Amino acid sequence: MVNQEAYKGLSTLGSKPPNCKHGCGGCVPCEAIQVPTTNDHLRVQYTNYEPEGWKCKCGASLFSP
Repeated sequence: MVNQEAYKGLSTLGSKPPNCKHGCGGCVPCEAIQVPTTNDHLRVQYTNYEPEGWKCKCGASLFSP
């Protein structure tokens, strides 16, 4: 018998977007978007791996969550 509690939440792949409700300093609408990260040392060893992170975006401005 499999312990269902041990596997709770494992069916979701990738990271979840941050809550950007108050992440843009009053700018509306504030939404979570995925952006590429800059790790040049990883690109040599892992050529097919392109890491991404989350930012909060409002208009043309990006904010850290």
